[in-house]
Amino acid sequence: MRRAPGSIVPSTALTSVGVWTLLATAAGCARPTNPWVYAEPPAVSVVAEARPMESGRTVIAVARFTNPEMPQLDWPDVGPEMSSALRRALYNETDFEIRIAPEIEESASDPSFLVKPSQLSSPVEVDFVVIGKVTDFHHTAALPKEASRWGLILRRHEAVVAIEWKVVDVRARRVIATDHTYGSAKTSGKKSIQELYAGLDVSAYLFWNTPLGRAGHEAIDKTIQRMREVLPSRVAGEPRIVHVLGPRKVSVQGGWKSGLADGQEYFIVLPGDAQGRPLYDADTGRPLIARISDVRKGTAVAWLVGKPPEDVNLSGALLSRQPAAPPEDLARRNAVAGIEGGT
Repeated sequence: MRRAPGSIVPSTALTSVGVWTLLATAAGCARPTNPWVYAEPPAVSVVAEARPMESGRTVIAVARFTNPEMPQLDWPDVGPEMSSALRRALYNETDFEIRIAPEIEESASDPSFLVKPSQLSSPVEVDFVVIGKVTDFHHTAALPKEASRWGLILRRHEAVVAIEWKVVDVRARRVIATDHTYGSAKTSGKKSIQELYAGLDVSAYLFWNTPLGRAGHEAIDKTIQRMREVLPSRVAGEPRIVHVLGPRKVSVQGGWKSGLADGQEYFIVLPGDAQGRPLYDADTGRPLIARISDVRKGTAVAWLVGKPPEDVNLSGALLSRQPAAPPEDLARRNAVAGIEGGT
């Protein structure tokens, strides 16, 4: 039966059309936000001029991620390419300075790195290293249905990329943050994953226009968001003692937001001339060390390793990562004063 022009379509028909439109959208293959241009990979957005380096900014390196253990695609460089994309995206984070340091990246990826003794006298070129692996690089249509989540009515067909990552404090040789972040993007489920990605690999620019590319982009964005929550924007190079709490216990200005962490060790320097005056153990003549503990957001406690010199007020003293060589005759004089140049 034909309807006369201008007749009203029943509301049930409109409802049916709306439902099927939603279903088609949910089941259809997602595409870039702007379908007229290619989706961009994570990359540097500063194009006018290079951003100047700022002293004191947290320095981060990203180690090569390992590949998924059960890949759906025979791509050997999924992990390394994802770590490279994370590194590029981090260049946009003005709170951090990104550095490529293959030696320390490889060392921090070795579990034995966490149990080696710290050597504060050796200069370290980065503060934190991000290590990890790509655990998921999948289309859920090729997995058991229980592995996918529900849509409006049916289970969704999605691409899922997940990264398990850790942040290693290089100087303290400890893991300070760990998380497992993921991203997802819709797929049609009509083509096999091998057909959909034929002729591409993860290093291609056009990869980021695919469902796995969009899911990877989201996973990287979430990873950076979590890193901003747990990492200090500036590492405290010279925290300051503000109160003396006991014979060998002091309160330090600056907490985890300034880069302090349990177990870090600093040399104590009294403010004075341009170089400051390093303090020495009154018994051994060795540099006096403050070991950080009980770290909070803006404060921390430090315990003195050694006997502080007598008649020296530690309030206002700086904590330095660089040791100072004691005077040649300090040991002979038994460090009575405990101060360089003292008697």
